[in-house]
Amino acid sequence: MTVTVDAPTSFTDAFSPDARRALRPRTWRAAPPVTDRAAWATVTDADREALLAIAAERRDQSRVEYPTLARWATYSRDGNRRPYERSLHNLMECAASAAMALGVTDDPQWAATLGDAVWHLCELSAWCLPSHYALPEDGSRPFLPIPGRDVLDLNDASLGGMLAAIDTIAGERLEQDFPGIRARVHHEIRRRVLDPWEQEEYFWHGVDAPPNNWAPWIVSNVLVCAAVVEPDADRLAATVDRALVILDRFRAGYDADGSCDEGATYWWWAGATLFEALDLLAEITDGRHDGFTVPPVAAMARFPMAMQIGPESQVNYSDGSPVLPENANWHLLARFGARVGDDQVVQHARWMGRLHPLRFDGQLAPLFRRTLTELRAPRWQDDGPAAPGMPPSLWLPGTEVAVARSDAFFLSAKGGHNDVSHNHNDAGSVIVSLDDQPVLIDAGVGVYRRDTFMPDTRYGIWTMRSSWHNVPLPNGVEQREGRSFTATNTSFHDAGGTVRLTTELTDAYPADAGLLRAERVAELDREAEAVEVRDTWRFAEPGTMTLVFLTRDEPLPVDGGFRVGAALLRVDEERFDVRVERRDLDDEKLLDAWGPAVHRILLVERTPATTGTHVARITRA
Repeated sequence: MTVTVDAPTSFTDAFSPDARRALRPRTWRAAPPVTDRAAWATVTDADREALLAIAAERRDQSRVEYPTLARWATYSRDGNRRPYERSLHNLMECAASAAMALGVTDDPQWAATLGDAVWHLCELSAWCLPSHYALPEDGSRPFLPIPGRDVLDLNDASLGGMLAAIDTIAGERLEQDFPGIRARVHHEIRRRVLDPWEQEEYFWHGVDAPPNNWAPWIVSNVLVCAAVVEPDADRLAATVDRALVILDRFRAGYDADGSCDEGATYWWWAGATLFEALDLLAEITDGRHDGFTVPPVAAMARFPMAMQIGPESQVNYSDGSPVLPENANWHLLARFGARVGDDQVVQHARWMGRLHPLRFDGQLAPLFRRTLTELRAPRWQDDGPAAPGMPPSLWLPGTEVAVARSDAFFLSAKGGHNDVSHNHNDAGSVIVSLDDQPVLIDAGVGVYRRDTFMPDTRYGIWTMRSSWHNVPLPNGVEQREGRSFTATNTSFHDAGGTVRLTTELTDAYPADAGLLRAERVAELDREAEAVEVRDTWRFAEPGTMTLVFLTRDEPLPVDGGFRVGAALLRVDEERFDVRVERRDLDDEKLLDAWGPAVHRILLVERTPATTGTHVARITRA
């Protein structure tokens, strides 16, 4: 007789009695101890040299720019996050890089550097970032941290997870030089991470609505802390129980297509940290907890591959970057693909891994485990076939995002609504590239400040507003934020020769826009190697339509339109006044993405009318 066992439908269901019994407290290690010299001998010379250079740089930076009262107060006074976050980043990166440098060299100087960094981290008033220091019980924000009170935010969890992982590889070695330091580390992890985890409730628990990337990011690190520090099997099991409930709430926010409404950049904090949480749960249960079979986890693994425009660029809706983010780790994606049995994802990750060597100069501390794992997997990119896996076209109904490509062009278009996580007011926007070079762009987001996350100030920032996205402005009116401001009747069709997304944008605008109907069609013609953006509208009273097109390259006027890089953008100059505005950039993040400026083409209808149409056509110049 054959017995059929149904696959679990939730992470919680997958935590079977067998998995619960398999938990063994304080047995997990992030890697072999640094004293196991044979285990660390496989690191390549190139990775070793790159790591040691970064470790020396981070050590020196942490001695010059470190967390101070004045830097914390800078945020409390004027909302500038950078001074304190950069100084804390230096100290955390020093610890992370010194731990790996100790592993690859066994040099006592790195033990001393690591010990100092760990000690300084333990002495901080808070591991939480100033911008996140809001008490969970009432949301109040003290000017300075309350003595003995940390808040379990992204950084608090990441710092605890990093120190816990470091303890598993270097704890015994540090204890030789600094007896008692491991007890101090465990004490701080307990009071700053595990006690708040057990005793407090936070918004990112997702009680009222599915949470965003905070949930798997924090939970994955809490699980590391508990696996390393918690000696009691029942309390460890209780932590797993609570973690799985929160991860299930996070999973519930995803459609079956696995699309991430926070965008491709945040996938590396959302989908990637979910992978790390599930991977760790499999390790600490001897493989008896398998969350990778739970929908839509397998589909989530495909998302970053689908959102790539080329080897260096990606679709960047929401608070995304148009260039590949520094937290992207292709070894992790290969592992994710292998766990869900998707060989195309694995081959794509190998292809990207061959183009992008392991980095140590990014956000090394919150990426400690994935970096450490890749460091100890030399030449993983060459373990099998490698090939790009970006799809010819893809429609993601969960977020109403579509992508399509031809030999030369890439088109992405979206419907959606204006209440996603890290939202921009951009329903109906498009992104176009030619030969992997941007033609029509989404500017993305600048360096985060307090204003970025305050509801009354976020949409005063130009990068969030529809007037700086590739969308219509009926009667000059912008889209508004909120779930009710939405595209409707969005559809997608790939006929082979042409790929088309059609969406109605009427409801994305407030009533004072005067719209009765607005439809946008974004189409890629593979045979003609052309992209068209067709807009049709109807007003209740005679009105004027303004169309916005945002570019990186300066639009150079030509007969019938503009030359934009290697592309020709044709517009209707008879019915529309056309002007170009240059916006000089002074934001560090935007400068890195686009250079000194971006440009906005504004097409303003000359004569008020109740109906109108416009076709923008992009071809090779």
